[in-house]
Amino acid sequence: MRLFKYTWSIAAIWLTSCAPNNTNGTPKNYEVTPALLHVDALSQADSVGFNLTTGIAELIYPRILTGDIPLWEDSKRRIILDPQLLIISEKNAKVPFVNVSDMFLHEYWQLFKRNFDFSVEGFSFIGQDKNGKKINYGYVHCPDLILLLQSEKIPTNANGPANLTFWDALHSNTFNFNLVQFGANDFIRNPRLSAALKYQAISDKKIFREFYTLDNTKRITYRVLHPDINSNKENKGFYKIIEQYINDNKQTILNAGGDAYFSHISNKPLQVVNITVYENWGKFKNIPTQTIEGIDLFIDKHSIHLSINQLREMNVQINLQGLEEYLSEKRFDFLVETINNQEVPAHKSEKLYNALINSPWNKITY
Repeated sequence: MRLFKYTWSIAAIWLTSCAPNNTNGTPKNYEVTPALLHVDALSQADSVGFNLTTGIAELIYPRILTGDIPLWEDSKRRIILDPQLLIISEKNAKVPFVNVSDMFLHEYWQLFKRNFDFSVEGFSFIGQDKNGKKINYGYVHCPDLILLLQSEKIPTNANGPANLTFWDALHSNTFNFNLVQFGANDFIRNPRLSAALKYQAISDKKIFREFYTLDNTKRITYRVLHPDINSNKENKGFYKIIEQYINDNKQTILNAGGDAYFSHISNKPLQVVNITVYENWGKFKNIPTQTIEGIDLFIDKHSIHLSINQLREMNVQINLQGLEEYLSEKRFDFLVETINNQEVPAHKSEKLYNALINSPWNKITY
């Protein structure tokens, strides 16, 4: 269980009651101690799959401006800043707030009998004005947005998991950071202690910890090429059968929002000019598995989304196969359009799809 998972009024207990140090200067045990982590947006590895700094900045920015999330002057939380001050600071900044490079995580750490535990207390952000002078954007207290962090998904590239919340990303400790302060120690006299404490807490195999484990999931969208731009007979047959089923089940199309565009009394056949498929992928014994989530049909200049339940109601059969089984075999020609939140250029579609099948899932883009 994570340290003080739901309790946030923590007294700052400094590093004064530690057990004797190891040879590298790290204590064998320490009480609840404030830790300040610098998370540089520019030093995050693609293989992790997400960028915590830019992700959180984009998440909180509009909510700070509306006042839904208070922006404090500092972590002591004595003064709340007017959101207009953030806008004024941005006008003089080199980059917008959502592109800020420097975020600081305020945490509490504890090590007891080889068990490491931690809690996230808040976030502060530092920028630069056009003259290179530091801009202190302020501090956001974690309890003010904890429900948001637990419910919202952090954007992930093709190498990351598909459905990762900000909360779980924070508690995975897979992102890169530097420990810049620990209790009263700012490591000016002993810079090596910073790396040693970080290693002990995050990586040392002798220490027990409960970090969130990133799962093996992907969210894929791909476009099945229309026969007019493709010579594959499988594509022609697929489009023909889909058109047949939607014309035999027009009420399903109307129920899916088509009633805003099409009349139930019209005899004009519906023609599909584009099919986009949404799938969730996982792994079972290191073998990719695919589950269809839904499809978009582009009909008469309008996009109609059919969920998996609506598709099952239509009971689509193709070559004596159910739709889900047929789509999993992918005998037709297609272009991968997105993997998670990452858009895939057409010329990289085949390469990244092959990587999904054959490569480690944290190295899809390598």
